[in-house]
Amino acid sequence: MAKVLQGILFYEKERGTQHPKTILLSENVGNTKKGSQDILKLFSEKIMDFPKPVKLIQFLTSLIAQNKNDLILDFFSGSATTAHAVMQLNAEDGGERKYICVQIPEPTDEKSEAYKAGYKNICEIGKERIRRAGNKILNDECLMMKEKNNSTLDVGFKVFKLDSSNIKEWDSDFDNLEQNLIDATENIKPDRTSQDLLYEILLKYGLDLTLPIEEKIIDTKKVFIIDFGALVVCLDEDITTDIVEAIAKLKDEYETETMRVVFKDSSFKNAVVKTNAIQILKQYGIDEVVSV
Repeated sequence: MAKVLQGILFYEKERGTQHPKTILLSENVGNTKKGSQDILKLFSEKIMDFPKPVKLIQFLTSLIAQNKNDLILDFFSGSATTAHAVMQLNAEDGGERKYICVQIPEPTDEKSEAYKAGYKNICEIGKERIRRAGNKILNDECLMMKEKNNSTLDVGFKVFKLDSSNIKEWDSDFDNLEQNLIDATENIKPDRTSQDLLYEILLKYGLDLTLPIEEKIIDTKKVFIIDFGALVVCLDEDITTDIVEAIAKLKDEYETETMRVVFKDSSFKNAVVKTNAIQILKQYGIDEVVSV
């Protein structure tokens, strides 16, 4: 805030301890001191320097996300204040807004309270904050009064990190062809889980990672059912024709017009089962069968 006096330009904050006012001050949305207090309430210790106050981000979100189903994206998530603010806003106005928070795993200082508390990078702080803030919001007595108007409040979240593909690349070095062929019989990297591969399949299909995923056990084999039967994924070993037929029957159970089925290339008990599996699924109207 600048003023002109007898042709001299000066800033009001230069006159002493008085600081220029902002529009946000009139909204009483707090400052970094309030942000630190927000963190202390959740962690009982200072694990983040200069965090943004929840009330500020909540206020700004309410201005730009007036549609209660909006998606809020924060590319510099830090301690996940945005996630906290979105959950708080949803709790107060009955919204169903979603958020995506992006943060590189920046290491915490080894001398910091965060590091001493076991948080080796900022992402770990953010994840724990979302858990604690969600629980606090659900248990907050004043918000329990609003439960009748907001019975579907969802504070759950998923965490993803960038990585290489779960599937091994083909090594075209002909000097080691024999070993390469042996390695290719199992084309999934050994340190990857079925969950890792499942989400890569979703990405390759261009499907939303927030789609509902149901797990079923069919004859000891785990089957993932995505989006109420639109996609079925089985990544276990020793798949028999009986299991394939049980999977095929899911199409009628979920009453879905189109169903896609994905197996792991090495899943089938033998080559005969793999060949018969395609025919069995076709008999139930499932034409798109893929192995990875």
